Amino acid sequence: MLFHHNGHGVRWMQNSRRQFYIFDLELAARKVGAMVPTMNVLVPVLQRMKDRGRTYSLRSNTATMLIGDMAVDVGQQFIVLLVRLSDTTTPNSVYSDPAAGQFNEHVKTDNVGADFGCHVIISTAPERGMPNVYTCAIERVPGLPFELVRRLLSKLLNFEYHENPMFFSYPHPAGGFDSNNQPRQDRCCPHVELRGRPSDSLINDINAGRISGVSLVRSEAATPIGGAPYLTRSSSELKLGIDHNNLPANLWASIRRTLQLNAQAYNTAIIKYRIPNSKRTVTVELDAATGAPLADMYILSFELSNIFPFLAQSAMQIVRHLHDLAVPPFLSHRTI
Repeated sequence: MLFHHNGHGVRWMQNSRRQFYIFDLELAARKVGAMVPTMNVLVPVLQRMKDRGRTYSLRSNTATMLIGDMAVDVGQQFIVLLVRLSDTTTPNSVYSDPAAGQFNEHVKTDNVGADFGCHVIISTAPERGMPNVYTCAIERVPGLPFELVRRLLSKLLNFEYHENPMFFSYPHPAGGFDSNNQPRQDRCCPHVELRGRPSDSLINDINAGRISGVSLVRSEAATPIGGAPYLTRSSSELKLGIDHNNLPANLWASIRRTLQLNAQAYNTAIIKYRIPNSKRTVTVELDAATGAPLADMYILSFELSNIFPFLAQSAMQIVRHLHDLAVPPFLSHRTI
């Protein structure tokens, strides 16, 4: 079932339900001319980091992340990661039975933190026509934002880059030979980018609804505003006029192309529209270059329900019955 942006947000996590959000995971490099490794090249890196229990400390060392478990499906070309976050700043957990007068607070001590775990499914086969882009599904777990999953994956690649001088190397774009008369090599650490895919409901609603506003927004260098030293300019917004008598049939595709053409000057877009057969107006922020929604509720997702045995908020190993339920819908979102 696709999650519809119904205005109620995402329900709190239940022990018998899970929501997985679909992203385009792109492997990228910041150096011009750098060779970007394939996901299959990176799988052994992630496996080593998992086997060594390599951790990533963040939030001033109050939280720790790691890959708690990993499974590789060579035949169907995907991997499953159990990404975990231990957060020492979370409140003590409390369990109660008011009818029986029971109240149990579990007090954290020392470096013990509340543990949050989410399953991450990543295709090892790139999307058709997009050599560095891979379908990725991330289980939504309150307390473990999607952005932290991206940061962990990039950090683990960074660890490998600094600890293994032979990894992430490629023939130098300018050619030439080194002192040993071997082809000159260059290096660049790859990183991970995540872009949420727009939900079908978002696309359908824009196409069928009544669009009321489109704005292009760009970030600005902080500039003081006269008369108010505590205020600075941070962005500029360009509002576009709309000719409602000349709209294309596929409005979403047309808007997306326009945003991409102007993405160098304006990095964000804001679209306002009225939902079909409703008086309700919705405002959506998009990444102009990709059309990716910047709010979770507009990202494509699938929901699993009636899960049994029940699920906790974390686990030591990949939860096999959740894995088995999530894989078929994940595979249906790939185009390889």
